[in-house]
Amino acid sequence: MSAKQTVNYREGHRQRLRERYAKTGISALADYEVIEMLLCMLISRVDVKPIAKNLLMHFKNLRGILDAPEDELLNISGLGENSVIGLRFIKEIISLYHANELQVGGETIGTIEKLIKYFRSKIASEPNEVLEMICFDTKLKIIGETSIRLVEGTVNTANVDIRKIIEMAIKCGASSIAIAHNHPSGDPRPSLEDIRFTRKLSSACKPISLNLIEHIIVAKPACYSFRKDGHFDCLYDEAAADRIRAGVADSLEYLI
Repeated sequence: MSAKQTVNYREGHRQRLRERYAKTGISALADYEVIEMLLCMLISRVDVKPIAKNLLMHFKNLRGILDAPEDELLNISGLGENSVIGLRFIKEIISLYHANELQVGGETIGTIEKLIKYFRSKIASEPNEVLEMICFDTKLKIIGETSIRLVEGTVNTANVDIRKIIEMAIKCGASSIAIAHNHPSGDPRPSLEDIRFTRKLSSACKPISLNLIEHIIVAKPACYSFRKDGHFDCLYDEAAADRIRAGVADSLEYLI
């Protein structure tokens, strides 16, 4: 096959893939074809099917590909710096999409699923522990573009400076806040320190009429929500800490 025929074949294949997607949607595409179509937008004049299959072989699925460290992606034959940056951009668009979802006003409890999705898309793949906060106005609209990273590295909730969190919320003009931190170990269950930290933060918020609406612990593939688990009402009962810790196994929020 000549070079010209090869180029024509590739373009024809890409066109057929686009037409099939346009007609039947993503459900009609095989897993490698989903990745292939994504790569078509990032890489021109190259047969990306082998790259798509290689990515799936190494990283299992789309989430694994988007969560993969950039240096590991660069080890995949056919991927370069521009295409890896493109994949990172797509992942960050997903986080931005969930952040935009949160900007729809409503009842506090109505935002919890969206909060979980947002924080999961933002910090689930972080290799190190991080603590982030979202500030809301009186109508539960996000103040600023996205969440604020408060701590990065090792998040020992027993030593997190609650005063700095309160000062940051006041500086942003927040009426409500939601916080989240990740457990890179993969276990989303709250430690006793996590429970006590949440209680102390909630207690510190009350005198200034700042509402702590949620604390989410993010891991792969599960997230734990203090709000959805119904434990905000007993955060001030020190004796309840062990009962909360013992009971969370049946109440984890598993997200696809």
